Order: sequence, then structure tokens, then C-alpha cells
Amino acid sequence: MAAADLIESLHLVEPTSYSTRGYPHEEWATLRKSAPVERFEPEGWPPFWAITRHADIVEISKSPQSFLNRDGINFEPVDTILRDDAQVQMRTIIEMDNPDHRKYRGVASRFFTPRSLGKWDPMIEALAVKLVDSLGEEGEADWVQDVASLHPLSIICRILGAPEEDEPFVLKTTNEIFGRDDPEFQRPGMTAQESVMAAAMDFGGYFHKILEDRRKTPREDLVSLFANARVDGEPMNEVDTMGYCLVMFIAGHETTRGGLTGGMQALLDHPDQLAKWKSDPDGYTKSGVEEILRYVTPVNTMARTVADDIEIGGRQMKAGDRLIMYYASANRDEDVFEAPDEFRIDRNPNPHLAFGIGEHFCLGAHLARKSQQALFREFVSRVEFLEQTGEAERTASNLVPGIKRLPIRYRLRPHVG
Repeated sequence: MAAADLIESLHLVEPTSYSTRGYPHEEWATLRKSAPVERFEPEGWPPFWAITRHADIVEISKSPQSFLNRDGINFEPVDTILRDDAQVQMRTIIEMDNPDHRKYRGVASRFFTPRSLGKWDPMIEALAVKLVDSLGEEGEADWVQDVASLHPLSIICRILGAPEEDEPFVLKTTNEIFGRDDPEFQRPGMTAQESVMAAAMDFGGYFHKILEDRRKTPREDLVSLFANARVDGEPMNEVDTMGYCLVMFIAGHETTRGGLTGGMQALLDHPDQLAKWKSDPDGYTKSGVEEILRYVTPVNTMARTVADDIEIGGRQMKAGDRLIMYYASANRDEDVFEAPDEFRIDRNPNPHLAFGIGEHFCLGAHLARKSQQALFREFVSRVEFLEQTGEAERTASNLVPGIKRLPIRYRLRPHVG
């Protein structure tokens, strides 16, 4: 029996499967061992190639001319694709191929270098202290709603230039856009598609006003950079400018929240690793966050379209075929990581693919690292007691299937420093 026959293909793509079963690590392990490049045809979904091995994902990612982003990086059911085809889609740099991708990525690439981001360190660290302080000395909280959602949101809003008082609106709208497959985040009386389109319109209208203001009066923020950017000597058009604002929330909020929530779950599940981290918060924070990124892998998938007939992993693909790269599977690859299913905050080396690799390496990677390092360092250095008080709930998504609720009980010592 072929390996593919042992796998329920809907477990690989169906959003509700991720919310109820979590990441399909057992299925991925089977595929990595027996069929690392395998074609599936799940009912109601387009046919696709599942790419589950680290080496194959690296090869594909480093060949952008052969594997294209232009048809989108989300993998969606057939009925969603048919509806989307009739609508104008906002284009982001993630959906661009070269030469456009390099031109548009260059608009913000200098802003996101480690050196450039250094000026934001005091703000990022102060927000971490403020959030942990807000929990009080002891009590109960939802780690996601009360902490993990708020820290990256506050950071990216400040960097973009959105006022602090608008953060609840931005959080609600981005939840509706990126949680489109989860009924909880859909607007009442609307289908998932109607809801996400309404949220996107609200998001666009909100940032249109800010962009207009920054064209008249530029500031030292990211929206001012976008509002006045030029590509090929011409002003960046409104749709692409809005796409840049949107992708910043993908890179700066949604995925970082996934790391913060999944990381807390990992620490709750592995108290020995929490104890080790507490013994030396400064010493383990960088490697601890890198291990969280590997173990959790907030961005689960990216889709590509095959440009020309090509062979990958001994399998022949045809031009136009769709494939899905499973980063969460690559980050558990036995050929790359020792004891890959173990959570080790001192893991070294750790060549994970949580931010991708190659041409489309995550533009916000350095910012995501800073955010998670600041918050985990602050929390771990102060926590004296920690336990989970209820079941975690996961978002229905195959792209960013993060935890949306995680109830905890804690006791904290005061901030020192």
C-alpha cells in the first residue's frame, strides 16, 4: 500500500482538522519516511503536492524562478477559489515574483535590518514589562487574549504609526481577515468570504486615512515610508501600498502571536524546560525562542505554483501544478534535528524554517524575534508558579493554526531593573 493511501488527505488541508486535531505530525512523519513528495486529491480541494522534508523545502524556496507565488500562498477549497476569481485581490509582496518582488521588498528591507530596528528596543522591552505588570502579582488569565495578542499588536501599531487607541479595532479586523476559516472570527450574518471582504474594506479605509496624512506630513514611522515610496521612479500605487500595510500585520502580529501562544503551551507541557530557562533567563532567551519557533512553527504552510515541468524528490511535477510546503513538518525532520519531537530550549544547531528561507525569507523575522525575546525574558524571569487551568483552543486554519485561548494561573515577582 502506498504511503499516500495511509494518509487522510483532509487532515493536511482542512482548517477544522487543525482546530480539532492540531498539527498532523504523525501523518507528516509517515510522509517524510515513505513519500516526502506526494500528490493528493482531497474532495473539495484542488490537487496538490505535499512537500514535507526539510531539504526539499529548502530546494524549492531557493528556486523562485521555478516555483511561483503569483497564484497566492494560501491553499483554499475549490469553492473559495472560484469566488475569489471574481474579485479584485489586494497584492502583497508575498504574492509577488521577480522582478516585482525584489523591487517592492526593497522599499522596506532597510527598515527591518537588526541595526535599524535597534532604536525600537526600549519601546519593545517597556511594552513587555507593562504587559506582565498588568497581570498583577497572582491570578488567572487567558494568555492569548490578555498578553500574547497585545504585545505584537502594540509593537507593530507603534512602528506603523497607528494610534494606541485604535489597537482594539486593528486587532478585531486582522482577526477577521486572518481567521477567515474560523466561525468565531466571522461577522454575524455573513459567509466567511463576505466577512473577510468586509474586514478588508474596513482595514483599507482605516489605513487610507493614515496614508493620506503621512503624504502631507511624514513622520518617523513605517506608514510614512510606504506612503511616500517610489518603485521604478513612480509612486507606489494605492493597492500595493495597502498590501504592504496588510503584510506587516502578517509578519508583525499574527505569526508572532502564534509563537508566543505556542511557546507558552510548550513551557506548560515541559516544566523542566521552564525551570531551566528560569535558572538563566538572559542566557537561554535567544535559544529558547529559536526552539519555540522550530517546535511550534506558527506559519504552517506556504503554497507555490510550478512554473515549468520539473522533478523534485524523484517525482515529476507539471507546469501549473500546485504544491504545499509544510514548514512544521520540515522542522521535525529526523535527518536535520536530533530528537525532533523533543522541546529543548538549548538546542544547537537549530536550522529551522519557521521564517522560510531564500528569496521570500520573512521580512519581519528580526522584529518577531525581538518581540518574543522581550516578552518571554520578562515573564520567565518573574514567574514563580504557573499552571494551565483549562483546555487550549486552536484557530481553524491551515496557514496559521495558532492557539486562540490558553487559560493559565500564575504567581509573579515584581519587575527588577
